[in-house]
Amino acid sequence: MSNPRYALRSAVFVTVYLAGFLIAPLIPVFPLAPLVVGGVWLTAQAGYRRRRFDVIMLATATAVGATVQGAGLLMSLAIAGWAVLPSLLFAILLDLWLPGYWRGHGDRFRRPSAAVLPLAAIAMLTAGAGTVIWAVIDVGFEESAVVVPLVRDVVALFLAPFAVNAYRRIRSPRRNGLTVVR
Repeated sequence: MSNPRYALRSAVFVTVYLAGFLIAPLIPVFPLAPLVVGGVWLTAQAGYRRRRFDVIMLATATAVGATVQGAGLLMSLAIAGWAVLPSLLFAILLDLWLPGYWRGHGDRFRRPSAAVLPLAAIAMLTAGAGTVIWAVIDVGFEESAVVVPLVRDVVALFLAPFAVNAYRRIRSPRRNGLTVVR
């Protein structure tokens, strides 16, 4: 990917991410939560081998969003850690447990239902990590207010790879299994 194209994609990502970051606390069931957008972004960008730049960009965008909402420097850095660590965990686990699934590699040889259990585990681990980090950061953390964001993040992180894979399957040419050439 060329540098201008990467810069344009990054600008679009930061815009969507900041919108999600600023709107998500106001609407608890908003599907574009920062954890989901960051995880999908890091996963989508994994093929371009620029993960360190994407992590830095995600942390910077989160710190800027937290600063706009009134957080100080130390709190902005803590919130950046809350956004980056679970998103990075999602991208790494998806790459380790289901290699190539995001890009549709190996779909001819993999049953469609084989990805359900690993994706569910990845989504629950990622959303759980985000909740635990938020519980450590937030002073006024209430256990009762955690259910809706946790379920929202699990569902969105579970469905995002399925949606991307389904879109790739629709766009790819149909093949009829394996053929034997003699």
